[in-house]
Amino acid sequence: MFYRIFLVILSLVIAIGGGAWSVSYILDTFDGFGRLKIGQWEAYPLAGTAEADAYARARAARRGDISLGRTEGLVFQLWRDDHNHPLKSQCTYQLKGFLPETRLFTLYAADHELRAQWIDDKLPTELSSSNVIWNPDGTLSVLISPNAQPRNWLATRGRSEYGLILTLYDTPIVTSTALQKLDMPSLKLVPTGGRDCD
Repeated sequence: MFYRIFLVILSLVIAIGGGAWSVSYILDTFDGFGRLKIGQWEAYPLAGTAEADAYARARAARRGDISLGRTEGLVFQLWRDDHNHPLKSQCTYQLKGFLPETRLFTLYAADHELRAQWIDDKLPTELSSSNVIWNPDGTLSVLISPNAQPRNWLATRGRSEYGLILTLYDTPIVTSTALQKLDMPSLKLVPTGGRDCD
């Protein structure tokens, strides 16, 4: 009798624990459907719409994300540089190029849970269309580094890997442009002689 009860309890523990683990694993590793990839940049245009898949909805609910609707904007993520290497907080990178048409944008560094890196209120950990200097040709150039840089500087910290989150607000590209033909800024490693950076 005790043996049967033990087997039932063990089966329930395995079923519930295994189910919870598998759901967590899928949400952490599966990119979901409807991913748009432009170079190393990724976006999910269907997020926040009625067409979003169940995995995207579950991931957003788990993280507490507030998804933008199709007419509100589009969020791009960048986790690797132009040479397909992961981004490291101790290294210096240059983000350069044209941004897609947008009314305003924000750019910040985040961990894999999409939490913004916080360093110090006095350091620029987030850039937006209201606090950047544009190049004369209309391109944007940003140096992303743990060390102070001239002009547009996005500060990073620590020695962990991170990603860049570029949010385009009130952009017409979702509804009026073929998204696959967009040009996105490049991200190149700047040689500084730092450890694990060259």
